[in-house]
Amino acid sequence: MSRQLAIFADSDTMPRVAPSGERIKKSSRKSPAGISTNQLVFTAHQGTNEDVFPNVISLYVGTGSTVADVTYGKGVFWKRVPEGMYRLLATDLRNGVDCRNLPYGDASIDCVVFDPPYMHTPGGTAHVNHQNYEDYYQNNSAESGPGKKYHEAVLELYFKAADEAQRVLRNEGIYIVKCGDEVCANQQRLTHVELINELTRRGFVMEDLFVLVRNNRPGVSRVVRQVHARKNHSYFLVFRKSKRKRLANSR
Repeated sequence: MSRQLAIFADSDTMPRVAPSGERIKKSSRKSPAGISTNQLVFTAHQGTNEDVFPNVISLYVGTGSTVADVTYGKGVFWKRVPEGMYRLLATDLRNGVDCRNLPYGDASIDCVVFDPPYMHTPGGTAHVNHQNYEDYYQNNSAESGPGKKYHEAVLELYFKAADEAQRVLRNEGIYIVKCGDEVCANQQRLTHVELINELTRRGFVMEDLFVLVRNNRPGVSRVVRQVHARKNHSYFLVFRKSKRKRLANSR
């Protein structure tokens, strides 16, 4: 026995023996699949929309899916997405398509992408600039809703667009939303929290959140005393239209 202990000095390498003296069979359980790596899609990134968006959509939307970008603009999101990877339906208000009234049938789209105006210009001219941002982003009509101004009008646009996205998305379809927090009337408005809470209430499942930190340092035209931290980040929120609380294979 001492000779056996000398050979198998490491107890992990010693053969296991049952009390009866019979050798115990090794477990037939297979090793987990996959490899060890840090080449992953991460939640936080410093860069631009075109840097981050390909990671977001590739993680949640399968190749060949029909994707409606309803605030396409100049197509910045898609600059680094391989052409032909998705069936892209690119629209915005400039070509006559309102994000709140899409020309698609019910449950006909695999993914909807939405990047609306999410900030207004504060100060004495805020109302004028509020109308200007609607024209600038080209994804919103002049009237946001009765009595809605500034941040509330921004939220109203998000909510109405979400209802329309939910209509056109297939079950288990993906809704990718770009947003940013802001300070309105000297009050913090955490837009990403407001959207998550409301869209969840309206039947979406929250799947993921990506933080995008801009490359440059934003400034202001005038400052006497800084009251709140200057925001230099935005978010990509990923929702799923689902009747279930969460897909079994979600990670």
